[in-house]
Amino acid sequence: MTAAVHRARTAFLWVGVIIPLSILAVSAVIVALWLPEVPEPAAIHWSEDGVDGFGPGWTYLAILGGIAVMVIGFALLAWFSHRLPQNGQPVPSAEAARPQWSITARFLGAMNLGLAAIISLVTLVGVDAQRGLADAADTPDIGFEVLIGFLLMAAGVAIGWFLQPSTPLPDANGSESPADPLPTSATERLVWIGTAAIAGVAMAVLGGALLLACALAAIMIATGAGGVMTAVIMLASCSILIAALVTTFAFRVRIGPAGLLVRSLVGWPKIAIPAADIASVRAIEVDPFAEFGGWGLRYGLDGRYGVVLRRGEALEVTRVGGRRFVVTVDDAQTAAAALAAVARKEA
Repeated sequence: MTAAVHRARTAFLWVGVIIPLSILAVSAVIVALWLPEVPEPAAIHWSEDGVDGFGPGWTYLAILGGIAVMVIGFALLAWFSHRLPQNGQPVPSAEAARPQWSITARFLGAMNLGLAAIISLVTLVGVDAQRGLADAADTPDIGFEVLIGFLLMAAGVAIGWFLQPSTPLPDANGSESPADPLPTSATERLVWIGTAAIAGVAMAVLGGALLLACALAAIMIATGAGGVMTAVIMLASCSILIAALVTTFAFRVRIGPAGLLVRSLVGWPKIAIPAADIASVRAIEVDPFAEFGGWGLRYGLDGRYGVVLRRGEALEVTRVGGRRFVVTVDDAQTAAAALAAVARKEA
């Protein structure tokens, strides 16, 4: 581990874990002390017309606890993602050439601080506004305080970001030269087919997030917390997450005379790059979390885009206009040589 990575991790530990959890813990203690003064059921949701959602007072403690779990989850993801095996590959060594920290981890640390700030403020304000009331329906509006909470969240994210030092990614693939085309005759038809499948670690993370979101939606619908509109929003969010996971967990990669076609196993989405639009091809190594911020259809900070479903070898295609497309596949060297041959024939 380099000195820069050590500094970044230490800053992340304070900004993204210790401080947010401390804020949430202090808020939980204060809420617990105030709950005996709060009516049952308590107000837990407001609209333009005032309180429109009620639930048990401990809902506020559950919210703080849920955010604490989220903070820990983000921290573990940032801390260990580069050390997790994917698709049966061995655990990378501590001295591996791949990045050991990333801009995504820095962002997650900043988000943890911002989330802790807004949730703690809104929770404290919501509980304090009900202290001493006989009926939670008489709770005054807290819309202004919620607005302040969003501003505090933005400030927390910005402060958390700048308190963490940057750790630029090394150009691990800068020395990789374009692939040599496979030798073929003028009459041969070249076809290569592979599969890009999401890594087990990514499936566990995304599936866990989906399960958590759907469980939260079910609880809110069952208890009536937040009202009908909140239930509709939660159901719509779960549906979108399910659709995103189903359509992006695996892709078929086909190289043929027409060029490159990467299509989801369910038929959509798909990315097609004509052979005439291919400037160069090479096989590279990628780290989804460090370089693209996660798994799936992704856009990197360096301008690349593509289907990045696991760590390891990938096919990188530079288009005539300069844009670079990446897709993770096994035997990327052969795939690159095959696509280079197709592009040469078209040229």
